[in-house]
Amino acid sequence: MDKPLVSVVIPSRNRADMLVRCLEALAQQTYPELEVIVIDDASTDDTPAALARLAERHPRLQLRVLTNTPQRGANPSRNRGIAASRGTLVAFEDDDCIAEPGWIDALVRGFVSERVGAVTGIVEDPEPRNIYDLAFRGTHRVYGDVHATRLIAGNMCVRRELLAGKLDEDRAAVTGDLSVSGRGDEEDLFLKLRADGYEVRVAHEARVLHVHYYTRRSFYRQGFKGGGSAAKVGYKYHLRPRPELLCLAGGYGFAAGSVVNPLCVVPSATCFGLFAGATLVYNEIWRKKKTVWQAVKVAPVMTAYYHVRTAGYLLQYGRLLLGVDQLKRVNLNARRS
Repeated sequence: MDKPLVSVVIPSRNRADMLVRCLEALAQQTYPELEVIVIDDASTDDTPAALARLAERHPRLQLRVLTNTPQRGANPSRNRGIAASRGTLVAFEDDDCIAEPGWIDALVRGFVSERVGAVTGIVEDPEPRNIYDLAFRGTHRVYGDVHATRLIAGNMCVRRELLAGKLDEDRAAVTGDLSVSGRGDEEDLFLKLRADGYEVRVAHEARVLHVHYYTRRSFYRQGFKGGGSAAKVGYKYHLRPRPELLCLAGGYGFAAGSVVNPLCVVPSATCFGLFAGATLVYNEIWRKKKTVWQAVKVAPVMTAYYHVRTAGYLLQYGRLLLGVDQLKRVNLNARRS
């Protein structure tokens, strides 16, 4: 593709300082054909004035600001940005990310053919300040030398024509969770693109720094909400339960059985031990690329995290099965045919 216009869409709420830092980095992009669309999701801080000052300093950004009243949430805000965009390609970034100067250039180079529907990049983490930052480090890692196994909402670029169906707003509507943070907002798009036969590629040179820190409360809240989001994705698209859920469920099943039959105590302990070991090796060392010492250090925190995440998953899935929450189901196989 020869220098198409790229529209960068950024939702934000009450994070003026972070947003300005994000936009200052975009002003240093080496890519020439660029417009930036910020969706101010009903901010009550200094965001409008801060954006006005930045637009005067950096006219090259072609900055446009859309304001939601009332607050609408992350994907509804992104969809509003998509509708207002003029670019052939639409890139997405979060307001707590800082893009390297060649970010857009690297994403655009990933569109090597018409069959490439989206390109995602690398999200790097800052130096951890506490055990929770260290535990979360590497969560947004993308795998594959060429073909990506996922999309990252804070670092991805998609052909605008393929966004006609827009990003999924159903899951936010189910629970009323209007957080601007991720929680799998991009997972449905990845599934749909793959079902429609498009390639999703990874551009290793397209890097952003995700400057986000956690407290104990925000870390476990992320786990609980993330589990609920995973349940909604699984329910909507008829996906199999995640491996850690099955392992935990098996362990608790044996634990319940040990109340009646003491012979179940050993299988229960074994199942939990296998879960902990598999989590340590697979998630922390292989997926997140932590050192063995880092993985051991965060093991207690991550074990608790996956229990909280599983609780969120089971609660939300149960609500969907019982009809407490309504979510229309989608057959991806029908899209493939």
